[in-house]
Amino acid sequence: MHDQSEAKPRVKTDPPRDETITAVNRGATFQTSLDDEPNHAILRYPGFAKQVFEVTTVSQYKNQSGSSKHPSSSWRSVLRLNDEWHSGFASVQRLLDHLQLHRSGSLKSATNYCYRLATLCRDCGLDPDQLAKLGRDKIEGIVQRHCDGIIRKGMSKQYARIVMACLKTFFACNGFNRENSRELRLKGYYLPSRTDTSEYVPTLKEALTMADRAGSKRNRAIILTLVTSGLRNTAVRALKVGHVLAEPRGKRPLLIKVEPKWNDRISGACKGSIPYYTFAAEVASDAIESMLRERKSIFGPLSSEEPLFASNYNQLPRTERPMKSLSAKVLLVIVKKAAKAADIEKWKNVCVKTMRKVFETALRNPLADGTQMDHKDQEFLMGHILPGSQENYYDRTKVERLRELYSKVVFEDTSHQQKMTLEVTRSIAKALGLDVSKICAIRVQELGRPLTSQEEEELLEQEIKTSQQKPSEQQKPVHMSELDEYLQSGWTFVANLPDGRVLMSKKRCSGEHTCDN
Repeated sequence: MHDQSEAKPRVKTDPPRDETITAVNRGATFQTSLDDEPNHAILRYPGFAKQVFEVTTVSQYKNQSGSSKHPSSSWRSVLRLNDEWHSGFASVQRLLDHLQLHRSGSLKSATNYCYRLATLCRDCGLDPDQLAKLGRDKIEGIVQRHCDGIIRKGMSKQYARIVMACLKTFFACNGFNRENSRELRLKGYYLPSRTDTSEYVPTLKEALTMADRAGSKRNRAIILTLVTSGLRNTAVRALKVGHVLAEPRGKRPLLIKVEPKWNDRISGACKGSIPYYTFAAEVASDAIESMLRERKSIFGPLSSEEPLFASNYNQLPRTERPMKSLSAKVLLVIVKKAAKAADIEKWKNVCVKTMRKVFETALRNPLADGTQMDHKDQEFLMGHILPGSQENYYDRTKVERLRELYSKVVFEDTSHQQKMTLEVTRSIAKALGLDVSKICAIRVQELGRPLTSQEEEELLEQEIKTSQQKPSEQQKPVHMSELDEYLQSGWTFVANLPDGRVLMSKKRCSGEHTCDN
């Protein structure tokens, strides 16, 4: 059970995955895993890997000019970060204070802002304070060239816009803002209202096939958890064994509480530090239990502090693997490999986020009882803040109410059942003498588009109901085992149905009710 992908470094200059960065924080030391380095750009844009900085000791950063020309300087050392919220540069400290006090205070967001600023400093050879002291014209030229260069290197305009927005925020915090009429005048990048993200969202059937062909019990549990809980990439990696064991044994569906303290484990695990809870369906819960039984048989007793989905990185000592969390890149590789194994044509465009969208689609589909989940409940289970005053009035305290509601979400492939139901409805309509093709053609002409299977079924059911109100006889589908009983009661055989039942008819007595013996 080894992930070959985990044994490969992200780029040639990367150190082993278990290496850490040690920094000084007011006399105390802390360690930051390499997984904390932003790598979304590397994953989306292969050419961006060339810009990744090699890792070194932050406290050993000696270049007082702040220049990042030294080949071994990390992006954190470029900004002289003592910890996540403190920098040796006054200009960077203003940015961090702004993000912490006046924005969401998200550590993940602060990391992304700093990473993009460090990339600019590396590109122009100036430290943040030197940049902030330049004239507006020079700053505009540097930032514009940097963002234009991002596109020339093969990255998207969308990413260039994000980088430009982050850099404008940095300079706004250092006096180049609208209030003093010194806001940077930069040329943006046109994007249509709907851009092609080259993203493919699997159907529920495809997602379940991915789980079945994921290659291991751990990977199967990961795919099913993603599909049935809607957890984000960082939240899935922050899950601990204790989060599962906290629920009473056999309690289904499994409750998963996403809390701000998860950010201490993996940055951004609780996005925006917004607490919420979701659930994992029974099929996912069973897969998790099976995975944990297998891990226990291999590595011994489980600790509640172990990551639920641990690394199988074969360069780590066997005893350390259960305590190593998955990296974002390895999780992405697991999803893509499962998509490829499931014979999804666009498997390269399947990612962790698209699995979250499978969950969203399941929430929006009709529930098992035919009803629809309230929009507020859908948004809460997705971890979203409700708009306006709705957030203040939404009752999130009734966990069991949401558990019961969630249990009605359909995480099974019902396409075959829907097809059979439609065939039965068509057969009944034809047996009643209805012209199915003509009825559907009229509705298609009215709508100006083909009918969905559900729309066709509803249309035919309505026509069948209408036709049964007019004639003087009633028709009824019955099981073969009931055929003799109905024949003895005066019913007449009409036709065989695709599902094995038969259609019977009987003349009505006076009034609207059928005369039964």
